[in-house]
Amino acid sequence: MVTSATKARSPWQDAHFIGGHPVLDLTNTVFDRTHPAEDGELLKAPSDVLTWCASAGLFEEVPSLTEASASGLVPEVQAVREQAWAVFSAVAHGEAVPAEPFGTLLERAGTGVRAEQVQQIDAALDRFTVDWTAPGAIPAALSLLVVQALFTLPRDRIRACGRCGWLFLDSSRGGRRRWCSMNICGNREKARRHRQGRTHH
Repeated sequence: MVTSATKARSPWQDAHFIGGHPVLDLTNTVFDRTHPAEDGELLKAPSDVLTWCASAGLFEEVPSLTEASASGLVPEVQAVREQAWAVFSAVAHGEAVPAEPFGTLLERAGTGVRAEQVQQIDAALDRFTVDWTAPGAIPAALSLLVVQALFTLPRDRIRACGRCGWLFLDSSRGGRRRWCSMNICGNREKARRHRQGRTHH
């Protein structure tokens, strides 16, 4: 039973899930894209990856991973995230999808499907079963999600926040959303403009 009101699990908060799609939320698991911070990485340990996946609704119960599954998990998921970011950042800026990261995502997804870590892909392509405990399964499933999102999300609604560079799906009626979150970046930007306005007079 999946409840629609899945609460984000520690260390995640609802503010980490503003992308409108798990793939865009994945690209936002760094503190700031525009001004990368020294300690801006949010996926530092296998537990971070697992709680993020659970918070994003990928699985209900956090699986226990073997040492083999956990060992390369963080760098592999970070790699998928950066490839996803390269792909969707290009889309957000109206540029062509970069071949190298997109090809790597296709390969990783393909490897997972071939190894049957990712299986039972239904006709609508919106549900698949994953053996989450198999080594490489989580990065493969995330890669497949990225590929699927690239083909299904409305390209003209994918945006990058004007302040921090986080990606999101603009579902506002007029399609004019500019910030990842009005109460974080929107307000900071307003405050910055207000301060600038005062110094110009």
